Order: sequence, then structure tokens, then C-alpha cells
Amino acid sequence: MAGTEVRPADKLPAKRVFIDVPFRLHGHDPHWVPPLRLSVYDRLSRRHPAGAHQRWALWTAHRDGKAVGRIGACIDSSFNEVQGESWAWVGFFDAVNDAEVAGSLFDVALDWSRRQGAKTAVGPANFTTNDELGLLVEGFDTPATLLTLENPTYYEQLWTGAGWEQAMDLYGYMFKRDATALSERQRRTLQRLRERAHVTVRQLDKKDYAADVGRFFELYNAIWQHNWGFAPMPEAEIRHLAKQIKQMINPRWAFALERDGEPVAVCLALPDVNQLMLKIRSGRLLPTGWLPLLFGMKRLKQVRVIALGVRADVMSVGLGPMLYSEIVQRLYDDGIETAEASWTLAINHRINSQLEDMGARRYKVWRLYKKDL
Repeated sequence: MAGTEVRPADKLPAKRVFIDVPFRLHGHDPHWVPPLRLSVYDRLSRRHPAGAHQRWALWTAHRDGKAVGRIGACIDSSFNEVQGESWAWVGFFDAVNDAEVAGSLFDVALDWSRRQGAKTAVGPANFTTNDELGLLVEGFDTPATLLTLENPTYYEQLWTGAGWEQAMDLYGYMFKRDATALSERQRRTLQRLRERAHVTVRQLDKKDYAADVGRFFELYNAIWQHNWGFAPMPEAEIRHLAKQIKQMINPRWAFALERDGEPVAVCLALPDVNQLMLKIRSGRLLPTGWLPLLFGMKRLKQVRVIALGVRADVMSVGLGPMLYSEIVQRLYDDGIETAEASWTLAINHRINSQLEDMGARRYKVWRLYKKDL
């Protein structure tokens, strides 16, 4: 068998091959959720707002004239400056079950990262903690939800076999309607706590969307700034993301808790459109891919809770349980059957225990790896 040839995907034809790789490798699996190709092109466009502080390179692996893998590497100067690190992010990884193919991809990505001055490589991430990230190592029996990664079980061996070491685990929790409804007693107790703490709920106003987006993500950056791997989101990226998800947002599921008029906690849940993407096997909206998205959105009964956090300086007043109970009750009232809350850091014992106390079950684990350069 011929050896592996790794090629840069720096021109449009090569980028098309890069984006097509997971479709070639996993398209036969009916449980694999195809990404929307348009979204991948957007993220890898040099016009994407992240390009202002990121530089990246992409490659594909070939054998016998066929694409058998891909990988990307990224330097985020903003992240490195804020965190005082010198990291390269390695992501967009897909490969056949072959250590030589995977090793060839890792070698080229790590060599590029060294030449860019990075001292540590971390991945998989597409390309930071503000994007899809983590190698799925537990929870293969359910499809991936919105903006989360999935992979075959053999990927773990490809990474560890190439010398990557565990850096951090990310958890996904599942809420089920029949296990998380609040009792009348719990609701009364939480209402008393809310009144005692002078807390009110302020949900997103689509009529004032631009201003509310700014307030929402200002709070988001403040809450998560001290988290492991936190990458700040500049305003241009915030606006870009907000434009993409506007049509999906239900204002009842995007809200802040305010204490004495000041926002101190935030929640954002989105309908799990991945359930609809399962029907769009090509990953293309045209000619008919848009139909499931148009007619299926209102019938979705699963959501992903993407952001759920409390400002550290007010954590002690019990805002966590108030926040979690608020979204649980709203989803329950709106007829939602299941909700995934992800990701939480494995070391965030407070939020993990509070989610479990609310009836959630940890059902997925994604792992980030690191390698010294």
C-alpha cells in the first residue's frame, strides 16, 4: 500500500476536499450528524472575524488518490495574551483507523505550530473553547447535539497512541422531563430566595436584539474569564455569532438574572437542530436541505443549554440553584422533553453537583489533550 501524502488545504479546491473528508469517512453512519457545509466554510473563511486574532493552516491526508484524513492548527494571539500561554490549537481532525495516517497529520500540524512559536499544542478544538471542541470518550449511544463534536471510538487510540496526554475533561448532562420537574414546595422555596436576594429575570428582547446581545456577552465574558481554557470573544465575533443564531433563539430560553437591577447570571438554550441535520445527509441547504430546517424547528423537543453561569462575586447568595430552576421550569412549561447542558469542566465541582441535584445525569464526556512542543 502506498504511503500517506499530506497536502495543504490552502486553496478553494483543496478546502472543498478538506470539508468533504468527514462526509467520506462517516456519511454511511445514519447516527452521524452531518455539519452544515456553509457553516464550516464560514468558520474557515479568512473573512471570519476570528481572523483578526487567529492564524491557521489546514491539511488533508491522501492514500492511493483518496482523501483519508484531515487536520487543522491555529494560533490565537488573543487567547495566548489573556491566558499568558503559548498554545496552538489542533482541530478539525478526522481520519481512517490507521495510526500512520493520524501520525502524519499530527506531525504536520505540530511542526507548523512549533514554527509559529507555540510551546504547547491542545486539542481537538475547532479552534478554541468558543467553538466545537473535545474528543468524545463517553456517551456514544446518542447523536451529537448542536455545536458539539462526535467521533468514532477509535479516535481516542489514535490520539493517545501518538503521545497526546489528557489535559481536561468536559461533561455533558442530560435533563429528562419526567425526572426534573420542580415540586410546588421547591418553587415556593426558590421564589422566597429570589425575593430575599432581590433577583429578577430579564429575558432577551428581540426588538432590542443588538443591545441585548452586547449585554449578554459582556456578562458571558465576565463570568467565564477565569475558567480553564477561556478564550475571550471580541465584539465582532459576538455579533457574527448572534446573527447566525438569531432565528433559533427563543427569548424565553435566553435570559439573565438581575440583582438590584445589575445582571449577575446568564442562561442561553437553543433548540437542538442537529436532530434536523440528521435528515440533511449532504450537509447542503440546496436543493432541498432547507426543508427539514424550515418545517421541523417548531416540533423539536430537545434543546442544548449552551451557557449557564453565575458571576463569581455573587456565587454565595444561591443564584446557581435559582438560575438552574428557572430554565428547568421554562423548558418544562414549553413542553421540552430533554435538554443537554454542556459543557462543564470536570473540575467545576460546584456546578456539576448542582446540576445533579436538579436531576440531571452526566451522560457524555469529551476530552481535551495536550502535547509539549
